[in-house]
Amino acid sequence: MTRYQLAKIVDWAGTFQSRKRMQKLIFLLQAKGCPLDVDYDLHHYGPYSHDVALLTDQMVGAKLLTETKEALPYGEQYSYALTEGARRQTQEYEAAPRGSGPAEEMARFQALARELYQHDLKELEIASTIVFFRKQGLDWDAAVEKTRQFKNLPEDASFLNRCKALATKIVA
Repeated sequence: MTRYQLAKIVDWAGTFQSRKRMQKLIFLLQAKGCPLDVDYDLHHYGPYSHDVALLTDQMVGAKLLTETKEALPYGEQYSYALTEGARRQTQEYEAAPRGSGPAEEMARFQALARELYQHDLKELEIASTIVFFRKQGLDWDAAVEKTRQFKNLPEDASFLNRCKALATKIVA
């Protein structure tokens, strides 16, 4: 994943609420075919990429992203927004010949990214875990059941069906 790609994804969100949401959204975009080239492992909260975390931290350090920390009853939540300097650099890159191809490539995923951003975080977490298991070769029913067991979820068919519907929208 490049700085440009992460900048576009953050910019589409306006302000990206939570690292967890960022991780799940990027995982699902990549699963849909967005060429992000990010490695993911399965962690307690679903697919997680050290690459995404490291790049985010590097961009904060380079003052390309602003990071806001909010204390919550269950811990801290970090939010991210593109700085004006990064926004200007992104626009200049896209206007240059070398940036037009990547800009077109990323633009194909903008509507999906914005739609995913509107989903409940728990749905993104469960849907991305279902997709993770599906990409491991399990059929849909087995991926849903493995996710239910892995996440220790009750057999709430309506919630799991919503998450499965989102997952199947991503990976047909």
